Amino acid sequence: MNRRGFLLLAAGAPLLAACGQTPRGLHGRLIILRHADRTFAPLNAKGRARAAQLPEALADLPIDAIYTSQRQRNIDTATPLAKARGLPVQPIPPLGAGTRILTEHPGQTVVWVGNQENLGFLYLELGIPAKPPVQFGEIHVVTIPGDGGPPTVEIRHYGD
Repeated sequence: MNRRGFLLLAAGAPLLAACGQTPRGLHGRLIILRHADRTFAPLNAKGRARAAQLPEALADLPIDAIYTSQRQRNIDTATPLAKARGLPVQPIPPLGAGTRILTEHPGQTVVWVGNQENLGFLYLELGIPAKPPVQFGEIHVVTIPGDGGPPTVEIRHYGD
């Protein structure tokens, strides 16, 4: 994590940690993953190949929407899945993304492609009781019940 990401996490963690659990009434399923792979900023060849395998890895799940942070490597990771499903990739600011997604898509299944700097915030924001995916090719299928109970996490892997 770079210095800027660390400072953002340090500044926002107390606020988000106060949440402690998923806000009551928010429910749905989030498919959360880190971008496919990179060399510096863009996806590298391995990342592009892994991103091409994402549609097959999620073929058994319905997907209602696909969101990413505004980083190009996250958008590029989501693009093959979006094309396969006929859905747009929707880049949004990452802070507060979990609440926004669950509010706009209650009870639906939504993909979030992020990076180390924002996945930690998302997990704190929603009270997800696991560490966020940090390995390339790691997918978390997070089910969030509407009763304020704890989210459950199924871990999957895709790509080489």
